[in-house]
Amino acid sequence: MPAHTEAVKRTTILVRDMQKSLAFYRDILGWDVFYEGDVDGEGVAQLMGMPCTGVKMVVLNAHGSQFGNVGLMEVKAAAPPMENPPQPQRISYGEAALVISTQNILALHDAIAKAGYVVINPPAKIGVPGRPMAVLEMFVRDPDGVLVNLTQRIAA
Repeated sequence: MPAHTEAVKRTTILVRDMQKSLAFYRDILGWDVFYEGDVDGEGVAQLMGMPCTGVKMVVLNAHGSQFGNVGLMEVKAAAPPMENPPQPQRISYGEAALVISTQNILALHDAIAKAGYVVINPPAKIGVPGRPMAVLEMFVRDPDGVLVNLTQRIAA
């Protein structure tokens, strides 16, 4: 059967406050702004499925990568305003997680905790069956409650 799609290029997150999201992804995780702009017009409201005046879009990437980018999308003047769900302190079935590699998970943990984000768990060492390595992994939530899994390969 022929493939009808290609690899995931970007995950876009609907955000309440662009500056708070940039503080997490750009300032703490260290991602670069690849694109930033406003998109307006009737087509945006149709795409969003709600009355709005447009969206502010920022696309971030790590080290110039063309894949695995994260888009942040702030809806402008949604009517009625979009809901702000609570940030759970644990993970749940059906949640998706952004899995992001790092070379310094301990420093990231400290920066994330100090900034007041929800840390589900501190870095935990996990063995990788059949491989001569282990990983340190942790789960945190971004400013909008998106689950982020940070991971660092280490010697077993």
